[in-house]
Amino acid sequence: MTLKTTLLSTILLSTSTFSGFASAADVEAGVVKRVVKIGNSSSLALNAPESNNIRKASSVARAAASGVTYFEIGIVYSTNYGQEIIQETQTSTGDHGGATLNVYLWQYGYGNPTNATMNGISKAAGYTQYRCGSDLHVCASGETITSWLYGYDFSGQESGQFNVGTNSTASPFGYWSDSIYIN
Repeated sequence: MTLKTTLLSTILLSTSTFSGFASAADVEAGVVKRVVKIGNSSSLALNAPESNNIRKASSVARAAASGVTYFEIGIVYSTNYGQEIIQETQTSTGDHGGATLNVYLWQYGYGNPTNATMNGISKAAGYTQYRCGSDLHVCASGETITSWLYGYDFSGQESGQFNVGTNSTASPFGYWSDSIYIN
C-alpha cells in the first residue's frame, strides 16, 4: 500500500451540500501559531484523517521550507459513484456522475497550485487544509506546516480530463502536475 493510499483511505468526504466546518490558522514562518474553527467557510468539506491511521513516511523531507516533493490526485468523489481512491499509476476513474463531483489532492512541500481544468472550465481550489509532520496530520498550534490537502469542486461535470499543477516555491524548484480522465 502506498503512502498516498494509506493517507487518503482514511478521508471521509461529504456527500451532499459541501458546507461544513474548516479550520484556519495564524501562521508565521511556516509554524501554526493559533488554530481557529470557522463554520461554513468552504464549498467543500471533508473530515481529516486521524494521525494514528496514517503510516509514517520515512522518505518524506521534514524541513518547513522544502519545495514540493510530492503532488498527486488522491480522491475523486461523486454523488453516483461515491469515493474513489486514485492509485499513482491510474489514468482514469470509474463511472462518476450525479450532482456532485469533487477532486482532492496532496501537495507535500511549499508550492503554488495552479487552477485545475476540466472540460475547458478552470477553477481554483475551493478547499485548502494545512497538514503537519511526517504523518501529515491536521496541524496543531506550534507545529510546522509540511503539506496541504486541496479540494476542487467540478460539480455539474460528469466526464472529462482533469488537470492540475503546482510550482515549487523552494528547493527543489520546478513544476509538478497530475491528471486523470474522469468517466
